[in-house]
Amino acid sequence: MLSSYQRRYERIDRLTRILVTRSKLGTPIIVEGKKDELSLRRLGVEGIILCVKSSGVGFFDFIEKVNPSREAIILTDFDREGKELSSQLVRELTRIRVKADDSLWRQFRSLGRSEIRSVEELADFVEKLRERVSF
Repeated sequence: MLSSYQRRYERIDRLTRILVTRSKLGTPIIVEGKKDELSLRRLGVEGIILCVKSSGVGFFDFIEKVNPSREAIILTDFDREGKELSSQLVRELTRIRVKADDSLWRQFRSLGRSEIRSVEELADFVEKLRERVSF
């Protein structure tokens, strides 16, 4: 019988593999800042990661940079501000006909519950779960 840690680890590992695969296939991932990008790199994401807050341009100019893509994965922080930013990104990207996918964000958020509040913490969280499962 699987422990709750094992179940959570298996689910988060599956989500991470989906994220890595979609990134390799060319889907850009939108995060808030550089530390979020570094966390995703530690998880094996090799593709395009766009940082909305550290892009050096305003929000609507940032949206236009995403425009050539047909789709983008939204992976903002899991706190209230991140949730609001995610909603705004989905709304504005949809307006310019970019499929904004926040489904992985919602799943990571539910698995992290109160233990993580940002994407920056995601790699450490996955490593902790992996250690608990290994014992």
